[in-house]
Amino acid sequence: MTTPSWGDIQRYHCGVKWCKRGEESVLNPFYEEMATRRYNYSASPDTNACRLVFLKNVLKDPRNKTLVRYGRFIWCRNLQYGGRNTQGLREISFTVDKGQKRFRVAENNVLCIPAKTFVNNNRYFRYKDSTFKAFSSVFGYKNTMSMMCKNSPLTRVELEQKVADDNPHKPGTLVSARLGYFYPTGKIGHEASSAHPECDHPYGIILAPSVDNNDYAGREFYRVQFGETIYERVHPIQMEIIHEV
Repeated sequence: MTTPSWGDIQRYHCGVKWCKRGEESVLNPFYEEMATRRYNYSASPDTNACRLVFLKNVLKDPRNKTLVRYGRFIWCRNLQYGGRNTQGLREISFTVDKGQKRFRVAENNVLCIPAKTFVNNNRYFRYKDSTFKAFSSVFGYKNTMSMMCKNSPLTRVELEQKVADDNPHKPGTLVSARLGYFYPTGKIGHEASSAHPECDHPYGIILAPSVDNNDYAGREFYRVQFGETIYERVHPIQMEIIHEV
């Protein structure tokens, strides 16, 4: 497995729509509408449905072609925990709106927007390194876990333990920056990208869950060390787990 270069991380961040290729501008293949869209608070409580946003990578499965809607969220119902897939990532299954078709998506391609969460994304205040800090994980938010409990033979305690045991983001796990979604923090990223644009970004290791994870929205961040730099709030979406060494 190869890691992206510092320059690639800068050029292909999902919040950048156009990038340079020689003298011309081309559409960034990693651009995500959700990275520039505003999400308001919801008047509906997250009891029977929740707002989920899906990354373009779900389109690799043609059965998911209706899930990516120009960055708009989708009201998803009947959530079930689907265990781990062949890559070791946890999955959820669900239905959309009032439909009966059941979709199945891995945790690295879905973001949760709790009802009481507001995501600004105003271009004057938006920083690439904070793109994912407003979003929650379906496995960290208590209301989505309650929905999964309704469709599980396990008790709440048993299901939460199962989800925790299956979590691939454990301390000591070797990871790399996920191209398109990870961006080094402010000054660190700018200086490193400028000085070493074609050098590989260093591998990382998960140190621990972040200290500020226990909020209403169930945001699930990790303290990760990439090279000599420690990042306190890395979203699971921003990491690629390295299985081979």
